[in-house]
Amino acid sequence: MGGSQTFQSLSREALEEHKQIHFFLDRIAKSLGQLEGLTDVEPMRRLAAELQGLKERLQEHHVAEETGGLFQAILEVLPARRVEIDRLTNQHEKMVEILEMARIHAQRGEVAKAGALRVDLQEFLEMFRRHEEAEERLLAQAIEEGQVPSD
Repeated sequence: MGGSQTFQSLSREALEEHKQIHFFLDRIAKSLGQLEGLTDVEPMRRLAAELQGLKERLQEHHVAEETGGLFQAILEVLPARRVEIDRLTNQHEKMVEILEMARIHAQRGEVAKAGALRVDLQEFLEMFRRHEEAEERLLAQAIEEGQVPSD
């Protein structure tokens, strides 16, 4: 498969993965709304399961970006964007760590801490969406550039 076909395939896969991640983020945002005035631990436990699902999906996504060739393919088209790609890559591990910490707090089901967890996670989701949007802009720019190297 030539470089252009490989890049197109990686691009389609990455865009589909981003849609899936946005779905998870929307679901978690909805669950956070249910933490308002919480008296039962069940919504927190459900949130913990959603966070675990997102974390697992995110880890797979990061592997595809970092070692699956997507970021390398973008760099071949946009070599001047190395610093931005490095910054995005460095954020990946931190994002997974934050999700794990939030999952642990939600799993504990401490109703008194639900409000603080909700606020923290809302801020994290905003940061997460900005991260995903930055990746999507890079990918769109690389696709638009259209100077995909051949193998």
